[in-house]
Amino acid sequence: MFQQPNRIDNVKAMARVAIDALHALPADALRGAERDCDFCERLVINGEVIGEDFRAAGAAILRHLARIEAEERFARELDNAMRQLRDVINSSYRVSVDLGAACATSIERAA
Repeated sequence: MFQQPNRIDNVKAMARVAIDALHALPADALRGAERDCDFCERLVINGEVIGEDFRAAGAAILRHLARIEAEERFARELDNAMRQLRDVINSSYRVSVDLGAACATSIERAA
């Protein structure tokens, strides 16, 4: 049969796309969120996208981007970056919850 792609690898790929979308924004759009962006990018490079640190940094970036009144020239890029980031945060959370449930189930079976 067909092999299912690894869900964690899918989240990692989505995170790389989200980081690329952030890099497509003008530099002044991320002014004030540089530390969160750098931290988030470091986590993506290290493959640590399932943890709470990644989701918290991503949420901080989203809050920053939501306060921006987008100029017409980069409104589409801003919307894309926010959508990509929101999607990867949600996927990270879903995988984290599923892994926790699988772990709890295997502990119950072992007991």
